[in-house]
Amino acid sequence: MFIMIVLQRLYFDSSFLEISAWVPALAVSLWESLILTVQQDWNAVSNEYRSFLFFVLVWLTAYLLHYWIAVRKQLFLFYVFTVFYVALLDTFSPYDGQYSIIRIILIGFILMGLLTLQRLLDQERLSQSSHQIQKWIIPLVLMVAFSSVAAYAAPKAEPIWPDPVPFIQSFSQGAGSGSGGVNRLGYGVDDSALGGSFIGDDTKVFDVVTEDSQYWRIEMKDVYTGKGWDNSATVTGEGPAFGLEEDVPFRLSRISEESEEITATLDINLEYNHLVYPYHPVRIESGEADEFIYDLANEKITSFSGEEETGLDFYEWTYKEPQYSLTALRETTGLGDLENTGEMDQYLQLPDELPERVVDLAEEITADQDNWYDKANAVESYFSQNAFTYDQTDIPVPGEGQDYVDQFLFETQRGYCDNFSTSMVVLLRAADIPARWVKGYTGGEVVGQTDDGLNEYEVTNNNAHSWVEVYFPSLGWVPFEPTIGFTNNVSVDYDLTTEGDDRDEEETPLPEEEDNEETPAPIQDEEVTDETAIDENGSSVPSFWQRVQNTFMENVGAFILSSAILLFVGVLLYRMRFRWLPRVLILYYSVKKDDETFSKAYMSLLKQLQRFGLKRNEDQTLRAYAKEVDRFFNTKEMSRLTAQYERILYRKEGQEEKWQDMRELWENLIKRTTG
Repeated sequence: MFIMIVLQRLYFDSSFLEISAWVPALAVSLWESLILTVQQDWNAVSNEYRSFLFFVLVWLTAYLLHYWIAVRKQLFLFYVFTVFYVALLDTFSPYDGQYSIIRIILIGFILMGLLTLQRLLDQERLSQSSHQIQKWIIPLVLMVAFSSVAAYAAPKAEPIWPDPVPFIQSFSQGAGSGSGGVNRLGYGVDDSALGGSFIGDDTKVFDVVTEDSQYWRIEMKDVYTGKGWDNSATVTGEGPAFGLEEDVPFRLSRISEESEEITATLDINLEYNHLVYPYHPVRIESGEADEFIYDLANEKITSFSGEEETGLDFYEWTYKEPQYSLTALRETTGLGDLENTGEMDQYLQLPDELPERVVDLAEEITADQDNWYDKANAVESYFSQNAFTYDQTDIPVPGEGQDYVDQFLFETQRGYCDNFSTSMVVLLRAADIPARWVKGYTGGEVVGQTDDGLNEYEVTNNNAHSWVEVYFPSLGWVPFEPTIGFTNNVSVDYDLTTEGDDRDEEETPLPEEEDNEETPAPIQDEEVTDETAIDENGSSVPSFWQRVQNTFMENVGAFILSSAILLFVGVLLYRMRFRWLPRVLILYYSVKKDDETFSKAYMSLLKQLQRFGLKRNEDQTLRAYAKEVDRFFNTKEMSRLTAQYERILYRKEGQEEKWQDMRELWENLIKRTTG
């Protein structure tokens, strides 16, 4: 009755007794809002319905309070809820709950003490008297008052746990906000203040059907501020326009025009008004947009329907997979014709406040290299070869006057893709190599395969990523991946084939493995004598073997237990050898430099793949097996290694130089078998 009276007074002008004037309208409003609730359209429900739910909640709360306090005589559950509720109000609203918390603590402890007395009286069936209550309540009040005053006046320790407030607030904030707090993973626009922790978000962004895993590009930024990234030119959303089935008006890098065209079909779940695109896109074949604009300031592609930006739920790219000549990469030592033109100055920019030790580190890393490609590789590998750790939690934010890269390189040495990619760009620029920061998504996870053999990948917010592009005058922009645990599968033409060699390469069967393991010779028993030794005093003493026997018999239980433990550890290590053996092989072949190193390393890789579970059929060629391995790991590394192995095997080419070129591919692949 109270709920009905209040709802009528709040929302209807007629009197309460004019039932026909407001009851049907209230019933219709509540029914329609109930349907909207089932449909999860929370914003469309009526105010009458919201108030009705509020009063029902108060009704249930009053009933529960009466039941737990008057009947069960227990308060702790509601006491905790009250403290939590006031703490939330104090944290997320202008309400100041400092004195409310103190009041709740005092009243709550006193009330819990009185309820405890009441339970004891009921259990013991004692009669209540003022004398008993005084004996109980006076010490209770004094104890609560003393402990509260002492707690209020005592010095407060610093927090030992991370502040949970930013973590909670991040669920209602945009991903990648650049605020420096805890954010959810995903693509964001503002990168002016990098740092802080991230939490995972497996919300699906899009599905893509294509041949191989790709990095999906969105935009680049070229100005490092010491705290984050910005663009040197104003982002206006204006630039060259193109339509469906028209070639895109830009090229990231130069590749052979004879390269095979590949298609990628994207089914978008989160409709942004920008497009993701692969390296060397050619044209958009389909999509519900009239026009696409390529913004030269940040290289982002925006879709338009008429004059309005529009999000696409489906589009299809035609692209070519770039392959970069190793010879051209290693021949690059400067800007060539672009030297002193100023065209690349924006990609060499560094803040004036950059600490000098960052520049010194860049010079130290690249000192032994004589070309840009090897210098970039040295910087890229620096993080994995030193004490850097990939992590998304408890990542600090640079303080006032502190440089983001300097903090990561010399203090924390732990972070995620933004830390690694930004640091690599800054180190390269400090070494006078033009580089820039790129954002987008990694290739995602394989979730299926189409009838025509194409792979279907699912890309989520967890795949949001940043990486590095380095400029080579003869090739254009080449991507690099410094983040530990990631690989962008860049295709490098190792220029190992000779021109005019049009011989058909024969399928190469796997040579029979020779059993090189030598049978250990049986261990000869040492000659044992039972003679008793004589000491200098003429007394007989046990021989060495007798002392060993005595020691063994005295500790036979310990020896058996130790042997069992060693046997168990040995069996466990043997069964788990596919996890630790690759590390040993990498260390072993890192110091091997003879002319058979590559062949031996390749055979070791085949054995490791078999231990991992990728068994090769007896009638399966190396090439077919390599493709099967590449499909499993979503790479092309095994095919490249196999092609090089065949050249060495049949053309009798020298192995030492080829091993130096292919070693990184071999290490990347054998690391994948560690599970």
